Amino acid sequence: MKIKFFIFIFTGLLFAVGLLLCSNIKSEELKLEAQSEQTEELKISKSFKANPGILLLIESSIADVILRSHGENDVKVDFYAKGSAQRLKNFDISFEEENNTLKIKIRQKREFEWYNFFNFFDLFKRTWVETAQLVVYAPEISNGNIKTAGADIKIERFKGDFTLSSSGGDIYCEEINGSIYASSAGGDIRFKNCSGNSETKASGGDILVNGYSGRIEAKSSGGDVTINKISGSVEASSSGGDVRVEFMKPEGTTKLVSSGGDIKIFAPLDLNAYVDFETSGGDINIDFPIKAETKTSSETRGWIGRENSGVKIKATASGGDIELRIRDKEI
Repeated sequence: MKIKFFIFIFTGLLFAVGLLLCSNIKSEELKLEAQSEQTEELKISKSFKANPGILLLIESSIADVILRSHGENDVKVDFYAKGSAQRLKNFDISFEEENNTLKIKIRQKREFEWYNFFNFFDLFKRTWVETAQLVVYAPEISNGNIKTAGADIKIERFKGDFTLSSSGGDIYCEEINGSIYASSAGGDIRFKNCSGNSETKASGGDILVNGYSGRIEAKSSGGDVTINKISGSVEASSSGGDVRVEFMKPEGTTKLVSSGGDIKIFAPLDLNAYVDFETSGGDINIDFPIKAETKTSSETRGWIGRENSGVKIKATASGGDIELRIRDKEI
């Protein structure tokens, strides 16, 4: 009899807890309907004195970062965000100036309401940020170190050195003359009309370069690497994608590696180069006449054009084809 009584009491308690939880969920749903209609905006604009060569240190946990040059000796900052009032209230933006260095930090404070289990998971509260963007205008001669926790980075028209890293966003550079180190843990990396010495690393995205002068190193752990219209040298590798390089004027030593895709090289008709090609599972095709030292189905080594002069091109493919084509016959 006692056992049945305790079972009855325990079942009743479970039923009561269930009703309480359901009522809490319902109330949260009603709040959601009200909150979903409330979209607010946050705008912040600031200006700072600057000299050419200023160092910009920017960290953003949520906002995209856009950096553009202008013809003035100052730095203009415009921040814009749109979303729920709750999220916008939690933005923390700080500025710090010292010795021609400007530090900008953007982060979101997270509040843990220990008394509300559902807010911990944010399942029913559902506050949001629709968009968040930081736009910075700086002198043409500037240097920068920009980090984001998943947002995109875009920089345009600078003479200087930049270190760019994102935990998952895309990185885009246009008309940068200087050294660039760009790293993304999940997004794509794109360069357009840049020059200098650069290093790019993508942990899963593609790397695309259109127009480059100098030396560039490009590594992707799963995406394609495409470098078009380069005057200089390349060191490129992909662990699962294709590698494609189009030379306007090759210089120095180029090394290309693909662990699962094809390698395609396009070069001008007057190419002078020593080539060293090896594939473990594909074919080797060369448009140019070659004075071969070694030529088998999986290896080709020798001179194209004048012997003992010109550049060196080494390509290694594990499973894919290697092609060297005359640029006018691009396929």
